[in-house]
Amino acid sequence: MASSQFELGLEVMSQLADAYSATDLGGRNEATTRLHLIDRIVFDALQWPREQCTPEESNDGQYADYVLGLPQRQIIVEAKKEGVYFELPLDATSREVSLTALTRGNANLESAVKQVSGYCTNRGIPVAVVCNGHQLVTFIGSRVDGIPPAQGRAVIFRSIAEMKEEFLTLWNCLSYPAIERKHLESRLTSESVPPPPEKLSRRLIHYPGVKKRNELEHELRTLGEIFLQDLVKDEDFRDEFLEKCYCSSGALSQYALISKEILKNRYAASGEGNKKTVTSASDRKGVSKDLLNAVLAKSITKRPVILLGDVGVGKTSFIKNLVSVEASEELKRGIVLYVDFGREPALRTDLQEYVLDSFERQLRDEHHVDLASDSFVRGMYHGDLLALRKGIYGFLRESDPNAYKLKEVELLASKMENKSGHVKKAIEHLISGERRTIVVFLDNIDQRQDDFQEEVFVIAQSLAETWPVTCFVTLRPSTYNKSRRQGSLSAYQNRVFTISPPRIDLVVQKRLEFALEQLEDGGLSLAGEGISVESHRLREYIEVLIDSIDRNPSLAECIDNVGAGNVRDALDLLTIFVGSGHVDTGKILEIKIRTGKYFIPLHEFLRAVIYGDNEHYSPDSSFVANMFDVSSVNTSEHFLTPHMVDYCLRSSQTPGSRMGYVLHGDVSSYLQSLGYRDLQIAAALSRAEQSKLFDFVAADAEAPSRLRITQRGAYVLRKLLGEFVYVDAVVVDTPIMDAQARQAIRDVRSIDDRLERASHFADYLDSCWKAAPRVEGGFDWSEVSSRLWGSIDEVERRIRGSRRD
Repeated sequence: MASSQFELGLEVMSQLADAYSATDLGGRNEATTRLHLIDRIVFDALQWPREQCTPEESNDGQYADYVLGLPQRQIIVEAKKEGVYFELPLDATSREVSLTALTRGNANLESAVKQVSGYCTNRGIPVAVVCNGHQLVTFIGSRVDGIPPAQGRAVIFRSIAEMKEEFLTLWNCLSYPAIERKHLESRLTSESVPPPPEKLSRRLIHYPGVKKRNELEHELRTLGEIFLQDLVKDEDFRDEFLEKCYCSSGALSQYALISKEILKNRYAASGEGNKKTVTSASDRKGVSKDLLNAVLAKSITKRPVILLGDVGVGKTSFIKNLVSVEASEELKRGIVLYVDFGREPALRTDLQEYVLDSFERQLRDEHHVDLASDSFVRGMYHGDLLALRKGIYGFLRESDPNAYKLKEVELLASKMENKSGHVKKAIEHLISGERRTIVVFLDNIDQRQDDFQEEVFVIAQSLAETWPVTCFVTLRPSTYNKSRRQGSLSAYQNRVFTISPPRIDLVVQKRLEFALEQLEDGGLSLAGEGISVESHRLREYIEVLIDSIDRNPSLAECIDNVGAGNVRDALDLLTIFVGSGHVDTGKILEIKIRTGKYFIPLHEFLRAVIYGDNEHYSPDSSFVANMFDVSSVNTSEHFLTPHMVDYCLRSSQTPGSRMGYVLHGDVSSYLQSLGYRDLQIAAALSRAEQSKLFDFVAADAEAPSRLRITQRGAYVLRKLLGEFVYVDAVVVDTPIMDAQARQAIRDVRSIDDRLERASHFADYLDSCWKAAPRVEGGFDWSEVSSRLWGSIDEVERRIRGSRRD
């Protein structure tokens, strides 16, 4: 395809050169020059699709003649009328020249180069072209390597005849396929873009380090893992835990910093093209009637039923509550077979064999149905034994009873050797003979690789289609969407129930109160865990957590938004805080025991959450993203991620927002309009997605790629950017372009030195903002800076007050 495009372009350029040489030069105005010459060069010779062109695009009242590329805009072509000649070097061997030398004393070209490079810089579009129909100059108009565009190099063509003769060079520089591969950028810039200065973290020994904890903090951490994480897995506590701790899904958060519509439609993209079969698993009264009917096999289906929910929303808890509470009466005579793929070994050579083994084990251990017992097997294959009696070996029953018994054993053994058929037969026997309902749940397959998930879903489809069972499979939305487009799900129209997260503040409150109750009743034994801290001290600490979260809305807001609807992450945040080396645990307990109360301030909680178990902040392990990180030496890039997150947040709140999503191309275009380059944008998007600032839906045949801001993204933007505790942490992970500021930002430990360092960092960011792009109604660092300086002053006041006391 590429060669045919090239040949077609060469033919067009040859025709254009022949036609052009036969006409008078210089008579066309700009409009005619564009119509007769530049349009044909761009669209016919260089093969740019016309739908990829935005003519006369406006930016701050400045109009670019041609903007090429969608959604990533790649080229600006500035057209001049035919009579505007450029003085280009006559040396035919020199195709690539210095722009500085080229424009020196060349007023027409200097003006055109300045004009188009300004357009490119302001809009973040990399390639600039100046063309008067028969002369063409192209260069990099927006750079990320620290070199001003006017000091770079350019590729020039002195005439249309030269464009024809050197069409391969022209094609490799400016054709649609070549721009997609960035050939011109590779040619005119250094082989690799210079990286920004090294971060402070690169100069730290043993970065990110491990924060030391004393014995009390170490034992409290162990406690936190027990009462926040492990109790839910203990079968001895299962029924009581569900009764006292389960929170129904679907309740909207009262602390979320994103719109209620986004929360309501968090799985709406999963239903596109499939809306009739996607419904909520819960309603105001609890589990939906449709789902209960599916569990009780009242809705006949030969396909697996999918329970759809993000990681950590509580799909497993939902299933346990469904079976043990919501449908417990209806399932009294039923059999529930549950396979948890999250707990088993990572490698299974035969998943079908594993599922069958699990079914057989559960039937034996939990339902007292032994598939190998003689009486059950004979009852199950009674018809086959009758057929044997009537067959050719039937005479042995009277003449040689022992031989006949051996034939029976051989028959039954052969049946049992086919494990799939044997377990299926047992299920059928239980249903027909004992009138029992069989429900199968295949859970946590979304914690595995795609091929693993595909294989399990094929097993689920086989069970639902050929076995007399109702089969449920849990999936996350991203897995479901991908498989529906191109995997196992593409062949089926499955019934899908969405499981939304519960209110995180209620989950945390109930979990803490349950742990406190167990400690007070002596129901939680800690002897086997090596815990020696007296139980009353443990109770005091839990009471501090309960009272603080109850009375300090900012704590609940932090847990809710940083957890972003993920129950597992929210509980991890609490676990991290309990016994953190970044928190003075002894002080907390001493004050609580002495005064009867202690309320955890937000900054104390945030410090534990941001750092985790590390000595220094590390974006690879922190729940909190560093929004100031950069990929180039451009100081304005410090504000690229805030601009991006702010744009997505504002877009999600507009009346025309489609379930909170914004097109990936619209985000890129907005950032390019601020002057950011696609390489910078791509790096920022990658960091943001990894840090869960966005939900990302990949492009498919039905829709382009889309982004939707998460609660975590909104919280970092709206709350954390202006906090001392945040900048104090991320400063070690932020490249500092200014040499003087970089020298002042050092590795320090005391609070006084950290306050001084944060002040230097704030000064540096303030200076970067002066040259940074901005838009009315968009992200405004000035407002954030005001809050940051206020936070620094507040910390200084607290320090002075504590020293006076």
